[in-house]
Amino acid sequence: MRLKTLLLGGSLLCSTLVWAQNEKTIKGKIDMKTLMNDPSTTWFYKGVNDYQPNENMLNYIKSNRSNFNMVVVMGTWDDASKNVVPALYKVMITGGSPDEQIVMFAADQKLQTDAPVDYKVKKLPTIIVFKDGKEEGRIVGTPKESVEADLCRILLNSSKKDKDTKEN
Repeated sequence: MRLKTLLLGGSLLCSTLVWAQNEKTIKGKIDMKTLMNDPSTTWFYKGVNDYQPNENMLNYIKSNRSNFNMVVVMGTWDDASKNVVPALYKVMITGGSPDEQIVMFAADQKLQTDAPVDYKVKKLPTIIVFKDGKEEGRIVGTPKESVEADLCRILLNSSKKDKDTKEN
């Protein structure tokens, strides 16, 4: 009995390790088409289709979509990235933002991306929001509320800073 339990446990452990090693890791600059079409990233297509963003926040993002760009550092092997990145793309697609507004880099398990700039990423995914080439904010790991809520918060703070600068 004890030997059977030990063998079963060992078999499960080995099969888990083999499955994890077979998961494809993409590294470097990637785009939405890569994630949509690569057989190892079926989670992306499903996540985009399943995510339902908040309409009010989506409207705010739509009205400000020309004011910002993003750099996303994610991992095709990372569970948080598999949840957050499809949600981000659903928000951006539904918000009418062109794919060119997002530059995305896939990182390996050591957080190496081959990006031309060191974005000082410590956790995946990291979404960096830029306005006029200046970083305005980040969503790191799992959003505090939701992708669209956190993105709206960054855009609102940026608008407030712009307004305060103009008044002074």
